[in-house]
Amino acid sequence: MSRVVRIADDAYDLAIAYGSSLSEGIRVMDTLIRELRKRNEMPFDQKTIERMIRSAVRDEIEAAVYRG
Repeated sequence: MSRVVRIADDAYDLAIAYGSSLSEGIRVMDTLIRELRKRNEMPFDQKTIERMIRSAVRDEIEAAVYRG
């Protein structure tokens, strides 16, 4: 089934950047969004959380020293 719809020119350009047709571009974008959501749903382990916190604290200390 197909439909006739109006879309903004910039939205069309975005979709065409991902596929050879508007429909293909939308399908590719949907696949990419689903993959990213799937990756983000994976829980972090304790070590990863610890590294992230340490990195954030280190960055803040370096920024404070640089400003100070």
